[in-house]
Amino acid sequence: MPLLFAVTLFVSASLLFMVQPMVGKLVLPLLGGSPAVWNACMVFFQALLLFGYLYADRLTRIKDTRKQWTVHLSVLALPVTVFVLSAVFGQRHLPIAVAESLAPSDGSSAILSVLLILTVAIGIPFFVVSTSATLLQKWFTYTGHPSARDPYFLYAASNFGSLISLLGYPIFIEPNMTQGQQTWFWAVGFVALAGLIAFCGRAAVNPLGVPPQGNQGRQGNKQQAAPTPAAPDEPPPTWLRMAKWTALAFVPSSLMLGVTFHMTTDIASIPLLWVGPLALYLITFIIAFSHLPPWFRILIGNLAPVMILLLVFLMISDVKPGTGLELLLYNLTFFAAALMCHYELARDRPSPKYLTQYFLIMSFGGVLGGIFNSLLAPVIFTHAYEFPLALIVACLMVPTLTAADAGGTPDAANPKGAQQAANAPASAGTTAAGPKREQIRLALDIVIPVLIGLAFWQLRKLPDTFEWYAKMLRNIAEAMPWKMAPNTVYIIISYAVPVMVCFFFVDRPLRFALAVAAILGPVRVNSDNTNTLYTERSFFGILKIEEQHSRQFLLDRAKDPEDPPIVRDAEGKPVVMGKYKYHRLVHGTTLHGTQVAEHDRHVLDDFQRLTAGHGWDNIAVTGAQAAFDARQEPLTYYHRTGPVGAMFGELTRRGKDKTHVAMVGLGTGSVSCYAQKGQRLTFYEIDPAVIRLVAETDKYFSYVKDAERRGALIDFRKGDARLKLKQTDDKYSLLMIDAFSSDSIPVHLLTNEAMGLYLDRLTDDGILALHISNKFVKLEPVVAAIAEHHGLVARVWNDDAERQHGKTASSWVVLARKREHLGEQLCSPVGDYLGKHGDVQLIEMILHHYPDARPKQELPFEILPDGTRKELPARKPVRDSVQEWLDKRTGDAQAQLFAAWLRKADSERDTLMRVLVRTTGYGFRPVDGLKGVDSWTDDYADVMRVMMIPELQSLREFFGLPTPVKR
Repeated sequence: MPLLFAVTLFVSASLLFMVQPMVGKLVLPLLGGSPAVWNACMVFFQALLLFGYLYADRLTRIKDTRKQWTVHLSVLALPVTVFVLSAVFGQRHLPIAVAESLAPSDGSSAILSVLLILTVAIGIPFFVVSTSATLLQKWFTYTGHPSARDPYFLYAASNFGSLISLLGYPIFIEPNMTQGQQTWFWAVGFVALAGLIAFCGRAAVNPLGVPPQGNQGRQGNKQQAAPTPAAPDEPPPTWLRMAKWTALAFVPSSLMLGVTFHMTTDIASIPLLWVGPLALYLITFIIAFSHLPPWFRILIGNLAPVMILLLVFLMISDVKPGTGLELLLYNLTFFAAALMCHYELARDRPSPKYLTQYFLIMSFGGVLGGIFNSLLAPVIFTHAYEFPLALIVACLMVPTLTAADAGGTPDAANPKGAQQAANAPASAGTTAAGPKREQIRLALDIVIPVLIGLAFWQLRKLPDTFEWYAKMLRNIAEAMPWKMAPNTVYIIISYAVPVMVCFFFVDRPLRFALAVAAILGPVRVNSDNTNTLYTERSFFGILKIEEQHSRQFLLDRAKDPEDPPIVRDAEGKPVVMGKYKYHRLVHGTTLHGTQVAEHDRHVLDDFQRLTAGHGWDNIAVTGAQAAFDARQEPLTYYHRTGPVGAMFGELTRRGKDKTHVAMVGLGTGSVSCYAQKGQRLTFYEIDPAVIRLVAETDKYFSYVKDAERRGALIDFRKGDARLKLKQTDDKYSLLMIDAFSSDSIPVHLLTNEAMGLYLDRLTDDGILALHISNKFVKLEPVVAAIAEHHGLVARVWNDDAERQHGKTASSWVVLARKREHLGEQLCSPVGDYLGKHGDVQLIEMILHHYPDARPKQELPFEILPDGTRKELPARKPVRDSVQEWLDKRTGDAQAQLFAAWLRKADSERDTLMRVLVRTTGYGFRPVDGLKGVDSWTDDYADVMRVMMIPELQSLREFFGLPTPVKR
C-alpha cells in the first residue's frame, strides 16, 4: 500500500513540475520573452498550489471518507473536460491552449495578462494536480498501515518526482518532443494519475482490518468515519509557531525567484535556466523530509552562513570569478540557505492530525515569497534589492545551536519531540543569566553591527584618503612569497576581513543578520546609484539612464592616417583635446543605446583636419565642423560606419532612402538619425517605459525628437512585435529586428513562422536585418538554417568598435529574397569566395583556382660554362607575376575579377576579409551553418544546443546530447 501512494505522488509531482516550464514556454511568445514572465508564472503556480492545499484541508475535514473520495473523483473529471473542449475548439486542437487574445495590448497590465493566460491555459488541471500532495498523505493516514503514523516520508517521494520531471524536461523532453506532443503527453499522464488517485481513495475508504462487506460494510465504515492511527494529544499549532512556518517557507521561495531573475536576465530568457533553481529547491525538500542523523542540523546551521558570507563577499567586492563560477556560487548559496530553512521547517512538523494545515501554512509562506519578488518588489524598489533582502532574512533564520540540538529530528508522532521543536526558537535567546543580561545582549545586537558598518565604510575609503595606507598595501603585496597585486591585498583587508568577522556572530541570528546588512546594504545601494541619472522598474526589467564621461586625445595622423597614434607631452601623458559626456540606456546588464550629451571640442583638434594651401577645402571643412551636431550621430551598434549605416547606404544607393522603414526594439531611438524629412519610421516596442523615456521627452535622449524636428514621421506600435506585425498590412523596404542583442532572447521572434511573417511585411525587394550579438548563445547557425528553409540570401557582419568614439562591436545579419536586393556592397562576390575558402590569403585563393599562375622556382643566379656564377636580375614579386598572368586572360571573367581584387590589395599577404572591406567598405560575409543545428519553429526550439556555456555543454555531452557549438 505505501508503494501505491508513493507511486501516485511521484506521478502527480512529475506532472506538476513538467507543466511549469512547458506552459511557461507556451506563453512567452505573447509577452516578449521578458525574464519577469518566469517570476509571474511562479507566483501563479504557487498561488494555485496554495488553493490546492486549502481544498485538501477543507475536504479532509469531512468526516465521511467515502464522501471525500466521491467529491474528489468529481473534481478529477473537470480537467478531462477542459482537455476535450480545448482539443475540439482550440485553434491548434491541443489539450492545453494558449489564448492570444489575452496578450497585453496598449495600456493593459502585463502581469494581469500573464495570470489570465495561465488561468485559461492550465488553471483547472494544475489546481487539481496540486491537491494530490497533501490529500494523498492524509488519505494514507486513514489506511491503518503501520507507516501511517508518520506519512511525511511520502512528501519526499513527491518532491523526488518533481525533481525527476524538472531535470528530465531539458535533458529528454525538450530536445525530443515538440510543444504539441508535450501537451498530449501531459494530458494522457493526467488521465493515468486520475486512475491512480481513484485506487488510493478506495484504499482510504476500505482501511486495513475493515474489508468491504456489501452495504453493511460500507455502513460500518461510514459510522467509523475516517479512521486514523492513534494520534498523540498534541495541542493545535499556535499563531507564533505558524508564523515561524511561514517565515521558513518565505525565505527559500524568495531566494529562488531572486536567483532565477539574476540568471534569466544575464543569460537567456528560456525555461531551461528557470529549471535549475527550482530543481535545487525541490532537492532541499527531499533532504529535509528524509531521516537525517543528529549532526545534520549542526552541519547545515554552519554551512549556510558560510555560503551566504561568500556570496556577500562576491557581491560587495566586484570580484569576477567568471560566469560559470558566479552562477554556481549563487545556486549553491541558495541551496544551502533553502536547505537550512526547509530542515527547520521539517524538524518542526506537527502530528498527522494537523498535516493539511501544516502544508497549507507552508504553501502560504511560499506564495508570500513569490508575491514579494514578482508583484511588490517591482513597485517598491527601483533596483533588484529583493534578493539581498532575502539573504539578510535568511541570516535571521540561522538556528541557534545548543547541546539539546544533538537529539536529531523529532518524531512527528511523538508529542514531546514535536513540542520541543516548536519551543526551540522561543528558548533560543534566553539564558540563565537573567533578563538584564539578555537586554544588554539585545543592545549589542544593534550596536555591534553599526560599528562594523562604520569600520567597513572607512576601510574602503582609506587608500583614497591616506597615501601611507596605499603604500602599506603595496609593501604587503611585495612582501608576500607569491606574486600578489596591491589591489588584491586591498580586497582582502577591506572586504574579506569584515565579512569573516560577521561569522563570529552566527550564534546570535539578529546580530548576524544586522552585521551582514551593515556591509551589504550600503555597498549595494551605492553601486546601483553610481553615475545613474534615472532608474525605473517595470514588468519588463530595470531601466537605468547612466552618465559616462570620455576624453578625446590629440592624434598624430601624419604617422598613420588610418590608425594614428596618440600624441603625448614631455611627461608621457596623452594630450587631451576634447571631452565627451554620454547618456546611456541600460536594461539590466545590457546596453541599449548611447547618445552624446555634451561635446567639448578643442580648436587645435579641429585645426589638424584643415588642409594647408587649399583655401576652398578649408572653408568646406570649417563649415562642416561648425554644422556638425554630435547629438544627432548614431552610436553603439547603430554607428554610421557599421552594419546599420551600410543598410541605409544601400537604400540610398537604390534611391529608396525615403521609403517606409521599421524597427523592432526602440532602445534609445538611434535609428531615428537615419530618418529623413518626410520618411516614415515605425518602432515596435513592448515596454511602455522605454517609449516614455526615449520618445516622449528629450531630457535624456533626443534622437526621436530631433528626427521629428527634421520632418520625419515617427510612429510607435506598443506590444509584442510579432503580434503587432500580424495586425498591420504595412510593407517595409527595411525591417530591423533588434530583440536579440540583450541576453534575454525572445525565441519566438527567431523561428520559421516568424521569418515568414517578416517576409510578408517586406516589399518585394526589401531587406530584413537581424541583430544577433550575444555573449552566451550562438545565433548565426540558427539564422543560416532559417534562411535556407525560406530560400533567402543571408550575409553577416561581425563588426568591431574600430576605436571609434561611442561605437560598440556588433553582429548583424541581412537577408533578402535575391542577392541583387542586397546589392554588391552587402552581398559582394568576394564574400562568396570567403564563404567557400575561409579567410585565406587572396594570393592563395587565386593560385588554388589557377595553379598555372604560380611563378616557376628559378635560381637567383646562372652557372656559366666555365663554372663561374653569374647573378641574375631580381625576379618579379609573386604578386606582380600573378597579376600579369591574370591580365592576359581577357576572356576569363573570373580571372579579370581576381586581377581587380589583387590591384586593390595592399600586399600579397592580404586576406579575403581585408580585400572584402577594401572593395566594399563593409565586412558582410555568408552566414555559416552548422551541422546539427536546425531552424527553430514555434513548436520546437532546442536553445541549449547553441549555448556557449562550457559547463552546460559538458552536461549535454555527459547525457549524449548533441553539442555542435564549441566556445
